[in-house]
Amino acid sequence: MLISTFYSQHVKHNCSEAVEIKQTRFKKVGVLMKELEKEGLLVVKEAKKGVFNITEVNFSHECLRRVKRLEKEEEGEEEEEEENIAVVQAFTCNAHVLPLFSKYGRKKGDIMLRKAMREHVTEYIRTKNLTNESNKKLVTLDPLLSSVMKTRDLTAPWNQIMQKVESNCGKCFVITLPDKFPITVKGDLPPIQFKVEKRTGNKKVTIVSNFEIFGIEAKELAQKLQHVMSSSASVVPGLKAGESNVLVQGDARRLASKLLLDQYRIPKTYVASS
Repeated sequence: MLISTFYSQHVKHNCSEAVEIKQTRFKKVGVLMKELEKEGLLVVKEAKKGVFNITEVNFSHECLRRVKRLEKEEEGEEEEEEENIAVVQAFTCNAHVLPLFSKYGRKKGDIMLRKAMREHVTEYIRTKNLTNESNKKLVTLDPLLSSVMKTRDLTAPWNQIMQKVESNCGKCFVITLPDKFPITVKGDLPPIQFKVEKRTGNKKVTIVSNFEIFGIEAKELAQKLQHVMSSSASVVPGLKAGESNVLVQGDARRLASKLLLDQYRIPKTYVASS
């Protein structure tokens, strides 16, 4: 992840007060990232001249572990031994909706969770006094809202406005992995798939695909499937360049599904029916 993206979408977005790096002792985002790297919190590498990426976050660092403990104490939760993978639908700020969301500091390509996106829309409507005086459930559409919603209607109910704005944003998913940096997937998020094929001698093999997007390493998954199936499992190239699948001897759909749900704690929605 670019250090500029990390700062704008994660640091500034999660601060209760506006944070301007120029007003701090660091002056530049790159200087702040280097300081955090010295502290052992993350790893920054130069992708190309002048472009720096965060390639690794040390979630076992005491600072981050302390934040987690404080969050749980505030919520009255007990420390959990295992954390689930969380998948949340989010939205990207594309060129069509940018005129609205740029008023709230958003830039093209920014990721917005549904709550934040709806808060922006609500704030705009209330700031512009667009709520219909005779019917509070209706909103009078000004030229900007009409454009973002792609409608010629003069009024619309609140829920329709939210639905229209959502549908005209870009679609993406944010996958939060325990002790790893969140993964953002633009477009649809396909489930982990199982495909059973017959090979020479009428023997069956199972091909497992689409698991890498959930932070699962192919080699590790192959080793675990080999153990639970008591049969050979290997890493094979996927259909897309750079993609890996796992090939298991026999029909591994049921046991592979159980492994992904129980050990990797993948949400059931994203594991294809076995």
